[in-house]
Amino acid sequence: MSQDIHLYVKQAIEGDRLALEKVMISIQDRIYNLALRMLWNPSDAEDTTQEILVKVITNLSKFRGESKFGTWVYRIACNHLINTNKRGLEHQGLSFEIFEQGIHEGFDTKQGIQVSEVDRNLLAEELKVSCTHAMLLCLEREQRIIYILSSMFGVKSNEGAEILDISPETYRKRLSRVREKMRNFMEQNCGLANPDKMCRCSRRVEVAIENNRINPEHLIFAKHPQAYQSLVEACKDEMEELDRVSAVLASNPYYLAPENVLQKIKNMISSEKYRILEA
Repeated sequence: MSQDIHLYVKQAIEGDRLALEKVMISIQDRIYNLALRMLWNPSDAEDTTQEILVKVITNLSKFRGESKFGTWVYRIACNHLINTNKRGLEHQGLSFEIFEQGIHEGFDTKQGIQVSEVDRNLLAEELKVSCTHAMLLCLEREQRIIYILSSMFGVKSNEGAEILDISPETYRKRLSRVREKMRNFMEQNCGLANPDKMCRCSRRVEVAIENNRINPEHLIFAKHPQAYQSLVEACKDEMEELDRVSAVLASNPYYLAPENVLQKIKNMISSEKYRILEA
């Protein structure tokens, strides 16, 4: 995050709308990627990102600089994501048992679907990212948040504890348990996480199309605009030691928040009928 962020925050609190816009630009991609990994669906992540940005704006005057601004933003975002109503795939009640059953279904389509080798790599990438994101939905929300923060965003245990308002020891214990859950599942079912197995995504493309898990005409992840390298490197540079399982999920792309997310926030900032900052 920009070294100038605290200056922009101070200026925004004092009523500088341009500074407020710069603050929103600096955090929107991280919030969007956090929401996307929590909720799977880009549309749900977009809506939630807007809701979180509004909360950041309306509470900005409460930021006292007692923690890093990024930590303060993560706290607002995580609290919102843990407590918001269930959305999209969360209503399906996914579990590791259900997910495992889907992974081990046959590799031959009943409808005789065929894809060209040119398309296969793109569709296999779509399936891989869709699968690993959906896998996170098998976890309870707090477990999901802890795993995403630590294993995919490089948040250290002390900061994670501050974000979730628990002790560092409690955070580390919960992180250890959720990493074990993910490791046990992925080492048994994902070739990317087990050196003794091969990735089967490429072989499962046709079945995934048949079962509506991916749609070649509407790719959700493979063609989603990706974030600038600086965000990717910032997340990876901050990583704690990664096991092979965490590395698989951390290797998924980081994405740019859709343009209309910021545009709606800009419209709100510029509208005189909104009181942006609390006194």
